[in-house]
Amino acid sequence: MLDEVPLRTLSKNELIIGNRSIAHGVKNEWSKVKKEINYSHMPYTKACFLSVDRSERESLKLKDKLVGYGMSDLLCYRADKGSDLARIQSKSWDPLIDWIQIQLNTTLTISHGLVPVEQSSDMEKEFSKLLLPIEPLCLTVMNELVTLSNSLIIGLAILTGKISPEKAWKLMRIDEDWQRNIWGTLAEQKAEGKIKRSLFMQACEILQMVQKG
Repeated sequence: MLDEVPLRTLSKNELIIGNRSIAHGVKNEWSKVKKEINYSHMPYTKACFLSVDRSERESLKLKDKLVGYGMSDLLCYRADKGSDLARIQSKSWDPLIDWIQIQLNTTLTISHGLVPVEQSSDMEKEFSKLLLPIEPLCLTVMNELVTLSNSLIIGLAILTGKISPEKAWKLMRIDEDWQRNIWGTLAEQKAEGKIKRSLFMQACEILQMVQKG
């Protein structure tokens, strides 16, 4: 309720939240609104609105989009063989590759350099199966995590508790951190990284609340 009136989404759907912690998060965001409503500063509200307004057909399309990320996953693209970066990638990413291969019961193709990876159709089907039971709010948050990290594998690892949000952030930043250690970091890059990290951690926080119920 907002001023004793049911809160509605941008598509005029009544906002009903089945998770008390998430509901309190939404209520807290609206209590801080003074004049202008800025949904970019209201992650709980934004996630709930998107979830409620998304149709079943749109959910299927979103799941297909996430599967697409998995088929060209960040963790499958490595630096040239023998390079220091490739060794760091292998040490950091291979445990998750081994884990997801067990979940999918298939083998992923790893590329070194810029050669595109063509994964098996079996992998596409298995990714789809993993995403099928995900509820609307979790799907919304997963979209944020996967889009920010360019990795469905990292998103699934967070969802299942395989890795922590902090660990996930370090894994997805390996390439960028490597380049910045060599060439330095511009002020705008630092600002962009700070915003991206904030969005990523907010999404992880919402996901954890949804899972706790």
